[in-house]
Amino acid sequence: MLFIKNFQQSYFNFYQFLEELDAVMDFVYKGAFLVVSIFTIYSLLAKKEIGRSLAYGIAGVLIVIQIKHLIGRARPKLGFDPFFAGPSLNYLYSSFPSGHTTFAFMLASVFSHYYPKVRYLFYIFATWVGFERVEDFAHFPSDVLAGALLGIFVGKFVLFKLSPKTRQNSLT
Repeated sequence: MLFIKNFQQSYFNFYQFLEELDAVMDFVYKGAFLVVSIFTIYSLLAKKEIGRSLAYGIAGVLIVIQIKHLIGRARPKLGFDPFFAGPSLNYLYSSFPSGHTTFAFMLASVFSHYYPKVRYLFYIFATWVGFERVEDFAHFPSDVLAGALLGIFVGKFVLFKLSPKTRQNSLT
């Protein structure tokens, strides 16, 4: 975190560019959330497998990230030393794991399964989400890494349970 803070001070112009990207990222993330929500509802109504996968993935992420309230890790905005307050519902003590990153990597896992030709784009977007969370001092890098791993796990678990194709490939 000190590296990022020093980088921001030493390369102020580049940091300003990153701040401009943050505004774009915020817009894209909110837009992607809206599009994914509409796509999930449409797919559920059309009884498409991807709709069930996304719905269960979203529910899984919402459940899994609640662990952050039990851990109570302080966000970097409060200081760069890791501090664990214990169970807390306070936003400032809900750093570990990153919910945004967990959600983004779950989406990348599920969408990559159904659209493998563009899987790299999904993972690039998810990585961008994680980078932005660290760069904004909302999370420590370990929070983002844990969120990425949890998101991939939830996505793969949902696909394994719901998709006959995935289950068949893992058994052969």
